Amino acid sequence: MNPLTDSVSICGKYCEKPHVHVASKASLSEQVTDFFSKLFDTADFPARWHCGTWTDFHGWLYIVSDIGIWASYFAIPLLLLRLVRKRKDLPFHKIFLLFVAFILLCGATHLIDAGIFWWPVYRFSALVRFLTAIVSIFTVYALYRVIPLAFNLRTIKDLEAEIEKRKAVEDKLAASEFLLSEAGRISRVGGWEADLLNDKRTWSNTVYDIFELPYDADLRIYKASEYFSGPYLQMIDAAIDNALRNGVKWDLELQMTTAKGNTIWVRSTGEPLVDRITHTTKLRGIFMDIDRYKINELALNKSLELTTQNNQQLKNFTHILSHNIRNHASNMALISSLVDVTKLDEGNAELFGKMNSVSSALNQTLEDLSEAIRIKDTVIESEVLDIKTEIERVVNIFRSDLNINNARIDIDLQVKNVSFPKIYLESILTNLISNCIKYRNQQVPLRIKISTYKNNNLETIMECTDNGLGIDLKLHGSKIFGLYKTFHDRKDAHGVGLFLVKTQVESQGGHIEVESSPGKGSTFKIIF
Repeated sequence: MNPLTDSVSICGKYCEKPHVHVASKASLSEQVTDFFSKLFDTADFPARWHCGTWTDFHGWLYIVSDIGIWASYFAIPLLLLRLVRKRKDLPFHKIFLLFVAFILLCGATHLIDAGIFWWPVYRFSALVRFLTAIVSIFTVYALYRVIPLAFNLRTIKDLEAEIEKRKAVEDKLAASEFLLSEAGRISRVGGWEADLLNDKRTWSNTVYDIFELPYDADLRIYKASEYFSGPYLQMIDAAIDNALRNGVKWDLELQMTTAKGNTIWVRSTGEPLVDRITHTTKLRGIFMDIDRYKINELALNKSLELTTQNNQQLKNFTHILSHNIRNHASNMALISSLVDVTKLDEGNAELFGKMNSVSSALNQTLEDLSEAIRIKDTVIESEVLDIKTEIERVVNIFRSDLNINNARIDIDLQVKNVSFPKIYLESILTNLISNCIKYRNQQVPLRIKISTYKNNNLETIMECTDNGLGIDLKLHGSKIFGLYKTFHDRKDAHGVGLFLVKTQVESQGGHIEVESSPGKGSTFKIIF
């Protein structure tokens, strides 16, 4: 028998049946019912080998190709499913599942197509193709929806760049963490946190070091009473209770006994963390070993207390001594005033005159010392002064002297007001202007400039500049503000004015500076 002739005859047998005519007369529901009732019925169709002219090569090429396509289509979904199961973080998870279904169905159509060469289930093949079409349409729609999102996905190069940046940041963080840890270790400052909800405590290594506990110590059995006692235990308990009840922070200096029995001073600070409904959920803060600083502070306070007592005793002694000496000097002056010099011979009268000079000088010295002591001991309230008004008041006192010496005073006030005791400012201006007149250069008209301004530290500066004789600071700079220090050969120079100026300025927390050269005048700067 000729297979090719048999195939043609079998195919012709099926093709002679009026299938199209019968289908066109049946209703749609009858067609659907007939379709599904005969889904695997092969009576109406020939096997593909028996329809058409197939050579062995052509037929098996078709079959092998379909089976190869099906095998690949079957393997790809398995690999995709494995990838999806292993990588839960893959984006567009559902798209992968749709592709799995789409590829499996596509492979099934090829497998059925190869089987139809022997098993002509054309109805089942049509159904699988229809399902493939439905899944394909859904896959296309889903892919269309995610494409804009896919465009925003970072590329491998972007991810590599981000990884490099993260590595750099992590390296910096590691370096910063190391430096912070070392800084805490060296300075003996550590952090702690208490999670009240989970009953968990966390300490930094430095806190363990301060308590002299091993790093693996169980903090759940920690009790403050084991390390603090007496008033310090009451202080820390009260601080924690106040934080829990009222949300108040604390900052305490406490004395504690470490796990090894050493007594040290520590500083404990803490604050509560609250949730949205104001319930305290955590406490956290720092713990610092301040033992060496506290010991030095206590020693310094004790030394300061002793120094204060000694200074007070010295002041009392100074006042008593000054009072007694002034009484004796006053008595000497009083007795001297009762002596009738005209009844003394020439020699005694000369000696008595010298004694009167010594007595007057002694009284003046005691007055100057008393004034200096009074300035240092007396606290005078400052008031806001108009500097120009105070300058004009003092200048009027010296108006006649200034006119006689053809003097000119320039005033440049960038700062108009200053907070300072009025009596001191008047005394300072009086002494400075008096010195300008007293130590003027006789060869040139006297020029005085008084100015005020703010320096870089926002301090108020008052300058008094003249073109007088000036002072050799290399020779006299260290003693220019000393009591009874004079630098020019004048009978009316006493060396008290600058000493009082310095004393008055420093009594209010300021200081005085001088710039001067012989023959070029002087500039005194009052830094309030």
